[in-house]
Amino acid sequence: MKTKLFFLGAALWLASCGTSSNQGWRTDDLRYIPFGDMGDDWTYVDLKSGGQPGWSWPIEASLFYDGYAIVGNDEKGDFGFMDKSGTVMNGTFYSDVTIFHEGIAWVARRGKPMAAIDQKGNILFELKQAERACAFHEGLAAFADADGQWGLVNKKGVVVVEPRWRSVVPMVVNGMIAAEDFDFGWGLSDKFGNWIVEGLKQVGVWDVDGNIRNNYEQALAEERIPVKDGNGKWGVVDRTGYYIINPQFDAIILDGKNYLFKKGRQWGWCDKNGQYVINPQFRGALPFGEADLAAVQDKDGDWGFIDKKGNWAIAAQFNDASVFLPCGIAPVCEEDSQEWGAVDKNGRWVINPQFRGLYQFGADDRLLAMDQSREFAIIDVAGKYLSVSFPDARKELVRNVTGVGAKYEAKSDYVDVESYAALIDAEIQTLKSTTTGGLKSTYGLSEAKFPKEGGKITLYSRKQAAKEMTFQLSVAGVNAWRKASDGWFGYNYTFLPDVPVNSYTFTVEFDRRGKAGRFVTEIFDVLKSKYAYDEEQSLLTIPGYAMVFAAPIPNGGIIFQVKPE
Repeated sequence: MKTKLFFLGAALWLASCGTSSNQGWRTDDLRYIPFGDMGDDWTYVDLKSGGQPGWSWPIEASLFYDGYAIVGNDEKGDFGFMDKSGTVMNGTFYSDVTIFHEGIAWVARRGKPMAAIDQKGNILFELKQAERACAFHEGLAAFADADGQWGLVNKKGVVVVEPRWRSVVPMVVNGMIAAEDFDFGWGLSDKFGNWIVEGLKQVGVWDVDGNIRNNYEQALAEERIPVKDGNGKWGVVDRTGYYIINPQFDAIILDGKNYLFKKGRQWGWCDKNGQYVINPQFRGALPFGEADLAAVQDKDGDWGFIDKKGNWAIAAQFNDASVFLPCGIAPVCEEDSQEWGAVDKNGRWVINPQFRGLYQFGADDRLLAMDQSREFAIIDVAGKYLSVSFPDARKELVRNVTGVGAKYEAKSDYVDVESYAALIDAEIQTLKSTTTGGLKSTYGLSEAKFPKEGGKITLYSRKQAAKEMTFQLSVAGVNAWRKASDGWFGYNYTFLPDVPVNSYTFTVEFDRRGKAGRFVTEIFDVLKSKYAYDEEQSLLTIPGYAMVFAAPIPNGGIIFQVKPE
């Protein structure tokens, strides 16, 4: 069904405030936490014992998802899956991976197609056309092909939506996905690629850092989707695009069964019908989530907490504040010292202000603390250290509350060398004996392209043969002109269309920023396996050609000198 133009999400609120039971790719397995040490390695800490199990990895060390953490191998810069015994699954490392979710992970292997594996490392299926693949959610995974177009694949490897979208929010929720069409822009599609809502000007529910905006998962799961109309006003639509709340706000965010909204410069709350529950009066506000109190900022810029009737429960007195944890404390920043601690629902300090920062990471009763020396540790709700301090902590840890802090996307390391070799071979097969007139006609050249005194003639330059491969073709030593004196001090030239062309220089070049150039040897080997190749003289024996000189060149390409019979 088509609807009027509007676009989803632009506010920066994250789906991290406990407003939904949906968790995206968030993990609750938070016993083992990786920290960065002075040696640029990542070391795990056991929060149960406070000790270190001895797992130390360079490059990468993630949280645990479905029983496995992603760890990095310094030798090749590759990734493997470590279980809770510290053992890498099958001792195997891959050029890229995603987390495990719903029992499946994507792995990229050098020179091979992207593959989905189970929790024993068995390959379930390969997806040759996938250049990028995202973790599964609701049994489907978004993937992009070599042209950058997105589609969906199921757990059996069946492509249920062929790549067709310019861009997507790479998570299927409630059988829907936000996607951008090449013709009409953004919309909501079902999991089979049928448009539910078309013609959205923009979808801003997915941050560039991978953070969910505007409660994306909850919005789709509950079919209450914040949208912005052509006049810049926000409302809420259902999955068919009909307004549940007419556009009237300057921002609107799901908050439990109600909504946090912005009117002008003030924030307030409304119910499911758009009726005010708490009048817009706050300079800033965070959602209640599952708590009884919400952090708000008064007109003077101070933060405090209100109850669900809009009454002050904790007076505005803090420089900054966060949402309440399920255990009943909220991180706050003291006005005078600019240091962070935590208060209970009565406003009493339960963790005295002493830290440069306190961060939630998805645990009900733990926080990540940054001390005055800028080192990180995990503390409990009383401020007790549960781990020693380390110089660094992963952003993945604090982004875990958003549901998209994990490594949910992998890039393929596959190049179809057979396909590249076939394109090269096909181009060589076109280089038959011809004349200057034939070149002019075949390649659409003007006579001016032929030098008056002979020399190199470029037939085409940087012809795009594939996404990362270009061709260049030239001939040399061909004089296409008859020269005669004009009787004075110059010459008259006559173009000679019948001059024979006996040799071509054909150059294959690869984009240095791409991956195909790393497979030049393999591409060349395909040609050498098809035609006899003299290694000493660098000659391919191709029927119909007197000589084909072929050799790799330093820039990652291949050069051919072709002499037809």
